[in-house]
Amino acid sequence: MNGPLKMYSTKQVVQHDFRVRLPECMYKLKNIHAARNGVVERGTDHVATSTRKLDIFDQNYQNIPEMAALEVRQEEILRQLDELKKQMDSIRNTLKVANHAPFPTVILKPKQETPPSLPDIIINASPTNPPYSLELIQKLWKNYIFLSVKTYTHSSLTTLTENATELTKILEAFSAETNVPKVNVKLIWKDVGANVELLISHQPILGEVNILRYLSRVSSDLLNYETYNNTHEIDTLLDISYNIVKAKTKTERGALLKALSKSLGKSQWLAGRSQVSVADLAAYSAIKQATSPSEVSVSLGKWLQRCAAC
Repeated sequence: MNGPLKMYSTKQVVQHDFRVRLPECMYKLKNIHAARNGVVERGTDHVATSTRKLDIFDQNYQNIPEMAALEVRQEEILRQLDELKKQMDSIRNTLKVANHAPFPTVILKPKQETPPSLPDIIINASPTNPPYSLELIQKLWKNYIFLSVKTYTHSSLTTLTENATELTKILEAFSAETNVPKVNVKLIWKDVGANVELLISHQPILGEVNILRYLSRVSSDLLNYETYNNTHEIDTLLDISYNIVKAKTKTERGALLKALSKSLGKSQWLAGRSQVSVADLAAYSAIKQATSPSEVSVSLGKWLQRCAAC
Protein backbone atom coordinates (compact mmCIF):
# COMPACT_ATOMS: atom_id res chain seq x y z
CA MET A 1 0.00 0.00 0.00
CA ASN A 2 1.35 3.37 -1.02
CA GLY A 3 0.61 6.80 0.50
CA PRO A 4 -1.05 7.80 3.80
CA LEU A 5 -4.16 6.06 5.00
CA LYS A 6 -7.39 8.02 5.25
CA MET A 7 -8.93 7.73 8.72
CA TYR A 8 -12.61 8.05 9.35
CA SER A 9 -13.78 10.86 11.66
CA THR A 10 -15.70 10.42 14.91
CA LYS A 11 -17.95 12.61 16.93
CA GLN A 12 -16.49 14.68 19.79
CA VAL A 13 -16.82 12.80 23.04
CA VAL A 14 -15.94 15.52 25.60
CA GLN A 15 -17.03 19.12 25.25
CA HIS A 16 -15.30 21.89 27.28
CA ASP A 17 -16.34 25.33 28.48
CA PHE A 18 -19.99 24.60 29.11
CA ARG A 19 -22.00 24.55 32.28
CA VAL A 20 -22.34 21.19 33.94
CA ARG A 21 -25.80 20.49 35.11
CA LEU A 22 -25.86 18.32 38.17
CA PRO A 23 -28.80 16.14 39.07
CA GLU A 24 -31.07 17.55 41.77
CA CYS A 25 -31.06 14.32 43.72
CA MET A 26 -27.40 14.77 44.80
CA TYR A 27 -26.32 16.82 47.81
CA LYS A 28 -23.93 19.74 47.24
CA LEU A 29 -20.37 20.22 48.62
CA LYS A 30 -18.25 23.30 49.06
CA ASN A 31 -15.71 24.11 46.38
CA ILE A 32 -12.42 22.73 47.79
CA HIS A 33 -10.42 24.65 45.18
CA ALA A 34 -11.92 27.94 46.27
CA ALA A 35 -11.08 27.20 49.92
CA ARG A 36 -7.44 26.38 49.13
CA ASN A 37 -6.68 29.25 46.79
CA GLY A 38 -8.63 31.87 48.72
CA VAL A 39 -10.99 32.71 45.91
CA VAL A 40 -14.61 33.59 46.41
CA GLU A 41 -17.03 30.84 45.54
CA ARG A 42 -19.62 31.86 43.04
CA GLY A 43 -22.53 29.79 41.99
CA THR A 44 -23.05 26.21 42.86
CA ASP A 45 -20.58 24.71 40.43
CA HIS A 46 -17.52 22.86 41.62
CA VAL A 47 -15.36 25.07 39.35
CA ALA A 48 -14.99 28.46 41.00
CA THR A 49 -13.99 31.66 39.26
CA SER A 50 -11.68 34.41 40.49
CA THR A 51 -11.36 38.07 39.80
CA ARG A 52 -7.75 37.57 38.59
CA LYS A 53 -5.80 34.74 37.11
CA LEU A 54 -3.13 33.23 39.38
CA ASP A 55 0.26 32.62 37.84
CA ILE A 56 2.43 29.61 38.60
CA PHE A 57 4.31 31.43 41.43
CA ASP A 58 1.06 32.45 43.19
CA GLN A 59 -0.44 29.00 42.82
CA ASN A 60 2.58 27.29 44.38
CA TYR A 61 3.63 29.76 47.14
CA GLN A 62 0.42 31.52 48.18
CA ASN A 63 -0.11 31.85 51.95
CA ILE A 64 3.27 30.29 52.88
CA PRO A 65 4.84 31.82 56.05
CA GLU A 66 8.40 31.34 54.76
CA MET A 67 7.66 33.51 51.74
CA ALA A 68 6.49 36.35 53.96
CA ALA A 69 9.69 36.15 56.03
CA LEU A 70 11.77 36.12 52.84
CA GLU A 71 10.05 39.27 51.59
CA VAL A 72 10.75 41.03 54.89
CA ARG A 73 14.39 40.01 54.71
CA GLN A 74 14.63 41.23 51.12
CA GLU A 75 13.25 44.63 52.11
CA GLU A 76 15.82 44.87 54.92
CA ILE A 77 18.68 44.05 52.52
CA LEU A 78 17.50 46.68 50.07
CA ARG A 79 17.39 49.24 52.90
CA GLN A 80 20.94 48.39 53.96
CA LEU A 81 22.17 48.66 50.38
CA ASP A 82 20.61 52.07 50.11
CA GLU A 83 22.42 53.21 53.28
CA LEU A 84 25.69 51.79 51.98
CA LYS A 85 25.27 53.70 48.74
CA LYS A 86 24.79 56.92 50.68
CA GLN A 87 27.98 56.24 52.67
CA MET A 88 29.95 55.58 49.47
CA ASP A 89 28.69 58.84 47.98
CA SER A 90 29.81 60.68 51.10
CA ILE A 91 33.29 59.11 50.95
CA ARG A 92 33.57 59.93 47.24
CA ASN A 93 32.78 63.58 47.92
CA THR A 94 35.36 63.66 50.70
CA LEU A 95 38.03 62.22 48.43
CA LYS A 96 37.29 64.82 45.78
CA VAL A 97 38.01 67.54 48.31
CA ALA A 98 41.19 65.80 49.49
CA ASN A 99 42.51 65.56 45.94
CA HIS A 100 42.80 69.33 45.75
CA ALA A 101 44.74 69.53 49.03
CA PRO A 102 48.58 69.72 48.79
CA PHE A 103 50.50 66.55 49.52
CA PRO A 104 52.77 66.68 52.58
CA THR A 105 56.48 66.50 51.95
CA VAL A 106 57.97 63.23 53.20
CA ILE A 107 61.70 62.69 53.40
CA LEU A 108 62.61 59.04 53.06
CA LYS A 109 65.85 57.80 54.48
CA PRO A 110 67.80 55.43 52.26
CA LYS A 111 67.32 51.86 53.35
CA GLN A 112 70.45 49.89 53.85
CA GLU A 113 70.14 46.65 51.97
CA THR A 114 71.38 43.57 53.70
CA PRO A 115 73.04 40.88 51.62
CA PRO A 116 70.82 37.87 50.86
CA SER A 117 71.19 34.76 52.96
CA LEU A 118 72.22 31.62 51.11
CA PRO A 119 71.59 28.03 52.27
CA ASP A 120 74.07 26.47 54.65
CA ILE A 121 76.45 23.77 53.45
CA ILE A 122 77.75 20.76 55.35
CA ILE A 123 80.98 19.10 54.21
CA ASN A 124 82.40 15.88 55.64
CA ALA A 125 86.12 15.45 55.00
CA SER A 126 88.82 13.09 56.20
CA PRO A 127 91.80 14.64 58.05
CA THR A 128 94.13 12.64 55.81
CA ASN A 129 92.61 14.25 52.69
CA PRO A 130 91.94 17.92 53.55
CA PRO A 131 89.92 19.85 50.93
CA TYR A 132 92.46 22.57 50.15
CA SER A 133 90.24 23.93 47.40
CA LEU A 134 88.09 25.65 50.05
CA GLU A 135 91.04 27.89 50.87
CA LEU A 136 91.29 29.05 47.26
CA ILE A 137 87.53 29.49 46.90
CA GLN A 138 87.51 31.80 49.91
CA LYS A 139 90.11 34.02 48.23
CA LEU A 140 88.47 34.00 44.81
CA TRP A 141 84.99 34.73 46.13
CA LYS A 142 85.88 37.31 48.78
CA ASN A 143 84.45 40.21 46.74
CA TYR A 144 81.28 38.31 45.78
CA ILE A 145 80.47 35.63 48.37
CA PHE A 146 81.81 35.23 51.90
CA LEU A 147 82.49 31.55 52.52
CA SER A 148 82.33 31.40 56.33
CA VAL A 149 83.79 28.05 57.42
CA LYS A 150 83.36 26.56 60.89
CA THR A 151 85.07 23.23 61.58
CA TYR A 152 83.94 20.41 63.81
CA THR A 153 85.48 17.07 64.75
CA HIS A 154 83.38 13.92 64.65
CA SER A 155 83.28 11.79 67.77
CA SER A 156 84.81 8.89 65.85
CA LEU A 157 88.13 10.79 65.61
CA THR A 158 90.48 11.36 68.51
CA THR A 159 93.03 13.68 66.90
CA LEU A 160 93.53 15.62 63.68
CA THR A 161 96.48 15.49 61.37
CA GLU A 162 98.87 18.41 61.15
CA ASN A 163 97.62 19.34 57.67
CA ALA A 164 93.98 19.29 58.79
CA THR A 165 94.77 21.45 61.83
CA GLU A 166 96.63 23.98 59.70
CA LEU A 167 93.82 24.16 57.14
CA THR A 168 91.29 24.61 59.95
CA LYS A 169 93.11 27.70 61.23
CA ILE A 170 93.34 29.21 57.73
CA LEU A 171 89.65 28.65 56.91
CA GLU A 172 88.26 29.93 60.20
CA ALA A 173 90.54 33.00 60.29
CA PHE A 174 89.49 34.18 56.83
CA SER A 175 87.37 37.35 56.65
CA ALA A 176 85.67 39.15 53.75
CA GLU A 177 83.56 42.21 52.98
CA THR A 178 80.42 42.54 55.13
CA ASN A 179 78.15 43.65 52.27
CA VAL A 180 78.45 40.44 50.23
CA PRO A 181 76.22 37.36 50.53
CA LYS A 182 77.33 34.89 53.17
CA VAL A 183 77.45 31.12 52.91
CA ASN A 184 77.89 29.20 56.16
CA VAL A 185 79.95 26.05 55.69
CA LYS A 186 80.21 23.41 58.38
CA LEU A 187 83.36 21.41 57.76
CA ILE A 188 83.17 18.21 59.79
CA TRP A 189 86.35 16.20 60.09
CA LYS A 190 85.17 12.63 59.78
CA ASP A 191 86.58 9.33 58.57
CA VAL A 192 84.93 9.28 55.13
CA GLY A 193 87.98 8.20 53.14
CA ALA A 194 89.34 10.07 50.15
CA ASN A 195 85.89 11.16 48.96
CA VAL A 196 84.76 14.42 50.51
CA GLU A 197 80.99 14.58 51.13
CA LEU A 198 78.78 17.60 50.50
CA LEU A 199 75.32 17.37 52.08
CA ILE A 200 72.51 19.21 50.30
CA SER A 201 69.00 18.45 51.58
CA HIS A 202 70.34 15.32 53.30
CA GLN A 203 71.62 13.93 49.98
CA PRO A 204 75.43 13.60 49.86
CA ILE A 205 77.53 14.73 46.91
CA LEU A 206 80.64 12.58 46.99
CA GLY A 207 84.07 13.68 45.86
CA GLU A 208 85.81 17.03 46.02
CA VAL A 209 85.65 17.48 42.24
CA ASN A 210 81.89 16.96 42.30
CA ILE A 211 81.60 19.53 45.09
CA LEU A 212 83.54 21.97 42.91
CA ARG A 213 81.16 21.23 40.02
CA TYR A 214 78.24 22.05 42.29
CA LEU A 215 79.80 25.25 43.61
CA SER A 216 80.71 26.38 40.08
CA ARG A 217 77.07 26.11 39.03
CA VAL A 218 75.66 28.01 42.02
CA SER A 219 78.30 30.75 41.73
CA SER A 220 76.98 32.03 38.38
CA ASP A 221 79.90 33.45 36.37
CA LEU A 222 82.54 33.31 39.10
CA LEU A 223 83.72 29.75 38.47
CA ASN A 224 81.16 28.43 36.02
CA TYR A 225 83.02 26.70 33.19
CA GLU A 226 80.01 25.45 31.22
CA THR A 227 79.80 28.67 29.20
CA TYR A 228 83.20 28.07 27.57
CA ASN A 229 84.10 25.96 24.56
CA ASN A 230 86.51 23.66 26.42
CA THR A 231 83.96 22.31 28.88
CA HIS A 232 84.93 18.69 28.08
CA GLU A 233 88.59 19.45 28.81
CA ILE A 234 87.73 20.93 32.22
CA ASP A 235 85.70 17.82 33.05
CA THR A 236 88.64 15.63 32.02
CA LEU A 237 91.00 17.58 34.30
CA LEU A 238 88.54 17.21 37.18
CA ASP A 239 88.53 13.44 36.66
CA ILE A 240 92.35 13.43 36.55
CA SER A 241 92.45 15.28 39.88
CA TYR A 242 90.07 12.72 41.35
CA ASN A 243 92.25 9.85 40.15
CA ILE A 244 95.39 11.46 41.60
CA VAL A 245 93.90 11.16 45.07
CA LYS A 246 92.73 7.60 44.41
CA ALA A 247 96.05 6.44 42.82
CA LYS A 248 97.84 3.75 44.85
CA THR A 249 101.28 3.86 43.24
CA LYS A 250 103.75 6.56 42.29
CA THR A 251 103.68 5.38 38.67
CA GLU A 252 99.92 6.00 38.41
CA ARG A 253 100.28 9.46 39.92
CA GLY A 254 103.19 10.25 37.58
CA ALA A 255 101.09 9.58 34.48
CA LEU A 256 98.28 11.76 35.81
CA LEU A 257 100.68 14.58 36.77
CA LYS A 258 102.16 14.43 33.28
CA ALA A 259 98.66 14.95 31.83
CA LEU A 260 98.21 18.02 34.05
CA SER A 261 101.60 19.39 32.98
CA LYS A 262 100.64 18.90 29.31
CA SER A 263 97.37 20.72 29.83
CA LEU A 264 99.20 23.59 31.52
CA GLY A 265 101.80 24.00 28.78
CA LYS A 266 103.02 27.57 28.66
CA SER A 267 99.78 29.04 29.98
CA GLN A 268 99.18 30.53 33.40
CA TRP A 269 96.38 28.11 34.24
CA LEU A 270 95.19 24.66 33.21
CA ALA A 271 93.35 24.05 29.93
CA GLY A 272 95.26 26.98 28.38
CA ARG A 273 93.06 29.51 30.16
CA SER A 274 94.09 32.98 31.23
CA GLN A 275 92.02 32.81 34.42
CA VAL A 276 91.77 30.29 37.21
CA SER A 277 89.01 27.66 36.94
CA VAL A 278 87.64 24.80 39.01
CA ALA A 279 90.17 22.52 37.29
CA ASP A 280 93.00 24.47 38.93
CA LEU A 281 91.29 24.28 42.32
CA ALA A 282 90.74 20.52 42.10
CA ALA A 283 94.26 19.81 40.85
CA TYR A 284 95.82 22.07 43.50
CA SER A 285 94.01 20.25 46.29
CA ALA A 286 94.74 16.79 44.84
CA ILE A 287 98.50 17.46 44.46
CA LYS A 288 98.77 18.79 48.00
CA GLN A 289 96.88 15.78 49.35
CA ALA A 290 98.52 12.87 47.57
CA THR A 291 101.92 13.82 46.16
CA SER A 292 105.35 14.74 47.45
CA PRO A 293 107.38 17.77 46.20
CA SER A 294 109.74 15.44 44.32
CA GLU A 295 106.92 14.20 42.09
CA VAL A 296 105.94 17.69 40.91
CA SER A 297 107.64 19.16 37.81
CA VAL A 298 109.08 22.66 37.69
CA SER A 299 106.17 24.06 35.67
CA LEU A 300 103.63 22.54 38.02
CA GLY A 301 105.60 23.86 41.00
CA LYS A 302 105.36 27.43 39.69
CA TRP A 303 101.70 26.86 38.96
CA LEU A 304 101.14 25.70 42.57
CA GLN A 305 102.71 28.95 43.79
CA ARG A 306 100.35 30.97 41.59
CA CYS A 307 97.40 29.03 42.99
CA ALA A 308 98.46 29.70 46.57
CA ALA A 309 98.81 33.42 45.84
CA CYS A 310 95.52 33.91 43.99
